[in-house]
Amino acid sequence: MSTPNHHPDEDLLWDYHRGALAPGMALAVRTHAEACVHCRGDLALFDQIGGAMMSVLEGVAVSDNALDLALARIERPESEEVPPAGRRPAFLEGFDLPESLKAVVIKDRYWAAPGVWMAPIILDGAPKGSKTYLMSVRSGLQMPEHNHRGREITVMLHGRYRDHKGAYCAGDFALCDDDDICHSPAMEGDDDCLCLVVQEAPIVPKSVIAWLLQPFAGI
Repeated sequence: MSTPNHHPDEDLLWDYHRGALAPGMALAVRTHAEACVHCRGDLALFDQIGGAMMSVLEGVAVSDNALDLALARIERPESEEVPPAGRRPAFLEGFDLPESLKAVVIKDRYWAAPGVWMAPIILDGAPKGSKTYLMSVRSGLQMPEHNHRGREITVMLHGRYRDHKGAYCAGDFALCDDDDICHSPAMEGDDDCLCLVVQEAPIVPKSVIAWLLQPFAGI
């Protein structure tokens, strides 16, 4: 995989590091970080800063039975077994998925348009109205023009595309929101594109074809 050129900003990385992101957004950042030594370095730096801050904090006196009270509140799992990895659907055979996507539930794909399929990802605790899915788009296609309500994150897994912000290849992280102008990503190269997409809310179609396809795509 090539070195990513597009990354989440520091605020988003920090929210990921402190566990403040919704499950889909966290999955997107984690997937990008697997491919990006730059962002893994930033996350490691956050760890070091947090450790340094903890080391200079003064201790706080606690009661003699504080440990017993804390342990009593912990719900101990009956089993220490690691949950099994997510089922790998047959249509993903041949794709080298990142570890982050091997541990989630990926449902069967459906065809959203000719040359475009989508496969929903099931995440516990996902906010109502949000969607997380894999999307494959055939090489040479261009997505209908649209913009967004809330944030949409795309992490490229295979292939490449181009929009008004530049070119995106495997590992790249793209974020669009309601401040962005309408865009219409165009797939480039000989390989079909596969990407992880996370949406906080449905897209806003800006062309007739986009309005017609939205009910089938479900986005």
